[in-house]
Order: sequence, then C-alpha cells, then structure tokens
Amino acid sequence: MLDFDDDELTLITLLSEVGAIEQIARAKLDSVLTGNLNVSNFALLNHFSRRKEEKTPFQLAKTFNVTKGAMTNTLNKLEKLGYIHIRPDWEDARKKLVSISQAGVNARNNAMKLIKPLLNKIISNKIIINDRELLTELRKFREKVEDSFMEN
Repeated sequence: MLDFDDDELTLITLLSEVGAIEQIARAKLDSVLTGNLNVSNFALLNHFSRRKEEKTPFQLAKTFNVTKGAMTNTLNKLEKLGYIHIRPDWEDARKKLVSISQAGVNARNNAMKLIKPLLNKIISNKIIINDRELLTELRKFREKVEDSFMEN
C-alpha cells in the first residue's frame, strides 16, 4: 500500500472537490445552453467578451490548457457559426489571429441569459459568492498548481 502524508491526502481531496464542482457545473451548463453552443464554446466567447484583443490559436490553447488541435476544432466550429473571425497575421504569415464577431457577442449574451437561472439557484443556496478571500485563495491555488507543472 502506498503511504501518503496528511498534506498529500488533503491535496488529493481538494483536487477531487474542485473536479467534482467542474463536472457538475459543466453538465448543468451544457443542459441549458442552446444546441450550437457547449461549455467550451461559451468559455471561449466569454473570454473574448472580457478581452477584446485578438489572440492566436496557440495563445488560446495555452489559456484554456488544451492542445492546439483541440482549440483549432473549437475555433473552426465557432467560425462556421459566424461567432468569431479568423484572419491572417499580416506581420507573420504563419500565424492567424482570432477575434469575436458581433454574432459571437450576441450568442455569448444569450448564453448568459440562459445560465442566469442556474447561477441564481446556486446563489439561493446561500453560497458566499462575494467572499473575495475565497476567490483570491482559489486563484492563488490555481496559479501555484500551474507553476508546479511548468517547472517540469
């Protein structure tokens, strides 16, 4: 049998809880989003709604911790739907630049309306969303986890 110390067991439990939250949220969000949007598509549109600058597919893949191939598939789908623009990078012909279209902004805003009842249901269960300390600590934890894997 493997021996784990308290810190290791606590970390395994924490990661399991975070994973469970992500799975529950993804399933519920997917169930309310319209047929042509899933959580991954929504996340990308939401990312662009907050950050207006163009990004390369590689930058987006890195941001979302997916392979460039997976990001390319998502981008192709969103481009076919008219939700994003993909253009050549005029300074480096090997690269492409991605931005959100007005249709993408509208799709994101519609998705936000669809998920609002889910958010309110969670809030009504007295979950402390305004606990900035919790959010700050979760963000720090995520960054430390990322940093730990960057070193290898």
